[in-house]
Amino acid sequence: MLYGMVKIGDKEYRMCSAASVNVAYFNIFHEDFMSLMNPEEPTKAITPFIKMAFVMAMKGEKSRDEVDKLTKADYEAWLDEFTMGDLVNAIGDIQALYLSSSVGTAVSKKNSVGPTDN
Repeated sequence: MLYGMVKIGDKEYRMCSAASVNVAYFNIFHEDFMSLMNPEEPTKAITPFIKMAFVMAMKGEKSRDEVDKLTKADYEAWLDEFTMGDLVNAIGDIQALYLSSSVGTAVSKKNSVGPTDN
């Protein structure tokens, strides 16, 4: 797993990028993240990537059991912390981390602190 810090608005989130984020995304939103990605229409990927940011932030902060209990209501409560501008401005960093690119202080799980059962 790769962890990185992503700033959304005035707050920095420790986000997790791992193959398991796709499973958590599906469990919360009941849709396949990868099927929503269309390289010919990248602007349609903004909403799925905002949802993925939520999943990545929760996997960076919470245990696997806590992530398994998340709902759309939790996502909506998290969204209330931001403006759309905050989220759109952070999309590039979120995408880079999701694709396991180096963002900010990304480090491997072996060298990071936080939940270890993700």
